[in-house]
Amino acid sequence: MRVNLKQFRRHRRASITVEMAIVASMVLLPLFAGGADFLTIIAAKSQMNAALQSFYAYAWNNPQQATSTTQLGNILGQINQHSLPLVTFPDGKADGTTTYQPQLTYRCTIPPATTYTTQSTPCPTTDTQQTLVTYNLAASITLPLPLPMGLTSPYALATSGQVEIQ
Repeated sequence: MRVNLKQFRRHRRASITVEMAIVASMVLLPLFAGGADFLTIIAAKSQMNAALQSFYAYAWNNPQQATSTTQLGNILGQINQHSLPLVTFPDGKADGTTTYQPQLTYRCTIPPATTYTTQSTPCPTTDTQQTLVTYNLAASITLPLPLPMGLTSPYALATSGQVEIQ
């Protein structure tokens, strides 16, 4: 049996093109879409960490007003002017009208002990006191290419951090 070599090559090129189209649609496209979603989430998380660091700096420089939601709302408003996601307090607000209140705690150590207790009221005067404030932030981001079986869009992020302000 005699095979026409030109016809065989043409048939082989066509099958490679079809195979590449299948691979591109089933493997490469979800891979790149997932990468775009992943990078968006990483950028949003980085922005939230930057907002927490701004709160830390404010708390260190203004320990008496570290839980002032009006001031924290102003800081968050400035951050959101240059932010990819809208960073909010846990109640969904990003300004001074929030009902969220940062948690203020006191860590009390009785000298010379190395153990401590954590409480919501100031320590007795005989104890060594550390004042801590805990901030919570949230963000909801719309993913650029949500996958049918992947992450849900909008994707909810939350972060919290505690800083010593004494």
